[in-house]
Amino acid sequence: MSDSKRDSVPQNKRSFTIAASPLNPVKFELGIILFIGFFLLISVQGLTKSPVAQVGILAGYGIISMLLLIYRTKRLLVRSEKVVQSEKIVQSEKSNE
Repeated sequence: MSDSKRDSVPQNKRSFTIAASPLNPVKFELGIILFIGFFLLISVQGLTKSPVAQVGILAGYGIISMLLLIYRTKRLLVRSEKVVQSEKIVQSEKSNE
């Protein structure tokens, strides 16, 4: 009897999926930057005793990381926009035929 109830309930065999984001490589790099930054934060006291130098090292790492992520994000978004533009052109050409 329990088997017939199980069969009568519709079940979705497909799993829930999310489309891949073009920014996934940037997200991965952000994770690596945070991981390295955490260990830099821990080890900066061993590198130098001066608090000003410690802040300088951490600020320099943060600024370089920020600029890298901004550059990579802009580059990926420009490439993504070019793909969207080319797809629109192809679709408009197909509709004109």
